[in-house]
Amino acid sequence: MKFDTLHDFLSELERLGELHRVRVEVDPLLEVAAVTDRVSKTTGGGPALLFERVSGAAVPVATNLFGSPRRMALALGVASLDDLAARMEALLAQLPPGQASQGLAALPLLEEFRRFAPVVAGAAGCQEVVDESPDLAHYPFLQCWPGDGGRFITLPQVFTRDPETGLPNCGMYRVRIFDENSVGIRWHAGRGGELHWRKYRERGERMPVAVALGGDPAAMVAATLPLPENVDEMQFAGWLRGAPLELTRCRTNELFVPAGAEMVIEGYMEPGETALDGPFGNHTGFSMPPAEVPVMGVTCITRRRDCIYPATVVGPPPAEDCFMAKAAERLFFPLLRRRWPAIVDINLPLEWIFHGGAIVSVRDAGVGGVRRLVEEVWASGMLGAARLLVVVDDDTDVRDLSRVAWRVMNMADWRNDLFVEEGGGTPPLPWLGARLGIDATRKERFRSVAPEFGMDDATKRQIEERWREYGF
Repeated sequence: MKFDTLHDFLSELERLGELHRVRVEVDPLLEVAAVTDRVSKTTGGGPALLFERVSGAAVPVATNLFGSPRRMALALGVASLDDLAARMEALLAQLPPGQASQGLAALPLLEEFRRFAPVVAGAAGCQEVVDESPDLAHYPFLQCWPGDGGRFITLPQVFTRDPETGLPNCGMYRVRIFDENSVGIRWHAGRGGELHWRKYRERGERMPVAVALGGDPAAMVAATLPLPENVDEMQFAGWLRGAPLELTRCRTNELFVPAGAEMVIEGYMEPGETALDGPFGNHTGFSMPPAEVPVMGVTCITRRRDCIYPATVVGPPPAEDCFMAKAAERLFFPLLRRRWPAIVDINLPLEWIFHGGAIVSVRDAGVGGVRRLVEEVWASGMLGAARLLVVVDDDTDVRDLSRVAWRVMNMADWRNDLFVEEGGGTPPLPWLGARLGIDATRKERFRSVAPEFGMDDATKRQIEERWREYGF
C-alpha cells in the first residue's frame, strides 16, 4: 500500500488501532514531547499520537508515527522490515557484473529504478493555502527537552540543489526556529545539503532552500538515508512506495517538493550568514552543544487547508528514530552481503543507539578472515561510526542480544572466534563490554545527564495528573 499524504497514513493507522487521539489542549513546549517520550517507551512502542489541540496554533501535531516495527513496515508497504532487504537484493541483482561494485551509485543506470523518477503534479495539496507574509510563530513547532535552546523542526525534508550540476538533494537535517521568518539548518558535514551550501558560499550566491513536512512516509524515510549524490532521494522514495512521487515547484524559488506534503517552508540562505542553533537533546542521551549554522530567510509558507504537523521526539532509545534506523539497516544489509559474502546477518541494536555498535554474523571465515573482514568493513564506512562486534558462527541470532551476551560470557577464550575492533572508544553496551574485559564508561555518563535531560519535577507531576485526560 502506498500513501500519497500523511492523512492517508494516519487514516490507515486509525483503522488498524495504531493511532491514539489526544483531545485535550497541550503545550508544544515540553508537554507534547513528554507525552510522546513516555508512550514511545511502553511495551511495543505505544501507538502513534495525534494531538488535536495545541496551544497557540490551529494545526494539530502527529508524533510517534514510526514508533514500532509494524508501523515502520506499514509506512513502506511491506509485511515486515526484512522484506526491504529482499526487495533491495532483487534490485541489486539486476546490475550488470561490471557495475555491481558501484552499489547504490549504479541505480540510475537501471531501467527498473528509472521508472520511479518523480513526476510534476498538476495540482498540489501542499499549496492550498499560500502565506507570502509568513509567521512561524503560528505553527506548533516543539521544544522537546528543558535544556534545548528553543523550538526545532525534527522531521523535516530539506531540499537543495547543486549549483553546478542541478542535481537535487533531500536530507533530514535539524531545523531551528529563530524568529517569525528565519530558521537555522544544521547540516551533516560532507552530506548533500552541506556540500551545496559550501558551493553557493564559494560562488558568493544565495542558495534556495525548501523545508517540506509530511507527505508520503516513504519520502520521509528516504530523506534520512545516506544515498550517493547521484541518487535522487525522491526517486528512491518512489521505488520504496512502488509508484513515482508527485512533486510541485515552490512558489518563491525553483526547487521541487512533494505535492502531498502538509506544509512547505520556502526561502534562501545568504552566503556567510550564520547564527547559533543549540543546545539540542540528542538521541544519544546527551545534549548537542550550540554551533554556528547557516540562516535561511523564509519567503513563503504553503500548506494544506487541513494541515497536520508531523514531529519526532529525539531522545534516548527506544524511540521512533530507532525503527527508522532499522529500516535503513535492512535496506543497506544487501550491500554488505554482496561485497562480503561471508556475512550472514547484521544487527545495529537499539541499546547501542543504533549506530554505536554493530553485531555481524559471519560464516566460515576463520579468525584471520574475520579480522580482515572487520578491517575492510570498518575502512569502507558502510556502518558509519559503529564499533564492530563480529560473531563468527552463523547459528547465533544477532538480533537476540541475550543469546549473544550469553555466548560471550561462556566462552573460554572469546578472542579465538570473536573479534572486537579496539579503536574509537569504549563499547556502547556496558554489560557486554564489561564481560569482554573492556572499560565501559557510557553507562555512568548516561546516568549523570539523565536528571538534566529529562522533565523537571513540576512537569512530571503535571503529566501524571493529566494522564487520564490524555485518554490513556
